[in-house]
Amino acid sequence: MDIFAQKKLLVRLVFVLAILNIAVISIMLLKDLRHGPPGPPPHRDRENFREVSGIIEKELKLSETQVTQFNDLRNTYFKKERNVHELIRSQRDSMNELMFNKNTNDSLLRAVALSVSQSVHQMELLRIEQATELKKLCTPAQLEKFESLMLEIRDYFKPMPRPQGPQ
Repeated sequence: MDIFAQKKLLVRLVFVLAILNIAVISIMLLKDLRHGPPGPPPHRDRENFREVSGIIEKELKLSETQVTQFNDLRNTYFKKERNVHELIRSQRDSMNELMFNKNTNDSLLRAVALSVSQSVHQMELLRIEQATELKKLCTPAQLEKFESLMLEIRDYFKPMPRPQGPQ
């Protein structure tokens, strides 16, 4: 093989490799764009608990006794809500089993659905009760800041919607 044939072969190989690289990079970029930006990293419940406690303590400038009372209240209600959440999950699991059973009993299914909704209602009542108790621990100045702070915390932990792209 003469030198000119080798040069042509090398130029063609470099060109093919460059095209392959561009194609692979393009596919990876399109894949990332299709799935949208990554959301916030997943948080564990206990990590959220500590993070929110720290934010509340710092922003409301709580005293040591208020911090202790806040954390005690939040621990108590966290455990209660977790128990109700587990109850809801088990009720929904049994409801799913009933829905997709080949001999579905509609009246039993409706009764389980009602118990799920009652448990969800119980969860919301626990949250109202907790908020009432937490507000009792605050001074009037802290209460003013507390409302906007809770809205910020809620928005921070809200999952970001994924953009709908071509599928």
